[in-house]
Amino acid sequence: MEIILVIFVIIILFLVCYLFFVKMELRRIKKELDLVLSRKTNGLVHTEFTSKEIHDLIECINTHLTEIKSKESKLERKNANFVKMIRNISHDLRTPLTSSLGYVSLMLESDVTEQEKIKNLKIVEERLKRLSELIDSFFEFSKIFSNDQIIELDEINLVAVIEKAISNHYEDFSKDNRMIDFKTNKRKIKIKSNEVMLIRVFDNLIRNAYKHSNGNLDIEINQTDEKVKIKFINDLLYKDLDVDRVFDEFYTVDISRTKGNTGLGLAIAKEFVEQLKGKIKADKKNNKLIITIIF
Repeated sequence: MEIILVIFVIIILFLVCYLFFVKMELRRIKKELDLVLSRKTNGLVHTEFTSKEIHDLIECINTHLTEIKSKESKLERKNANFVKMIRNISHDLRTPLTSSLGYVSLMLESDVTEQEKIKNLKIVEERLKRLSELIDSFFEFSKIFSNDQIIELDEINLVAVIEKAISNHYEDFSKDNRMIDFKTNKRKIKIKSNEVMLIRVFDNLIRNAYKHSNGNLDIEINQTDEKVKIKFINDLLYKDLDVDRVFDEFYTVDISRTKGNTGLGLAIAKEFVEQLKGKIKADKKNNKLIITIIF
């Protein structure tokens, strides 16, 4: 009986000591966690304790720490990009506005002929249209940054959506004796997506091809193994185009900026595609720009 009592006391003492060390280790982990959270570093919490439960706890904490740091890093980049966007859009808004004011001043001069006034009015109209486009792009991109939109998904026919987007730009291509050649292996390719966002993506890609190429635009869509691949192929007008940066906000080659392009169109297209759980990439091949979307 005495032996059993001694064993029982030893077990109790062992458990008390174990719980004491566990408590001390938890306090140490809390201090280390507080230190990691207070510093802007990628530090993690560590332990030398052999308990499986403690190791599981540390693993869980470090997983959440990694996620938090990743979200903080993305938020910092997002804020920096937003500041950059404000700075660039301010410059691009000022350009057509200043130009329009200059032409209005010319029209107010008494010695300007009626024909010159009409010519200047047309120029002002074009500048104001450009200003309106910039404001729309800015508003749309700011909505992306705020993440306050709820994306509603419906079953849609991608072929019909692309044809709708093509019809929006048919007149522009036709007046320049250019064409949009659309090729598909199926008349109906259905996916769960948002038609409004997809139309905006395709509009931006077609508009980009129209502005920055002198030739035709080829659009191909194929469905294989539950994957849908859409390609936009046009002649490469700018030899110095960096395909790794074409989706960056405000990336433009020098000639592009003179044509009034902010680079927001492709950035918006990329954001929308990724919000719709798709992928988008750009490549150069045989002097052609190839933009591929995969859903």
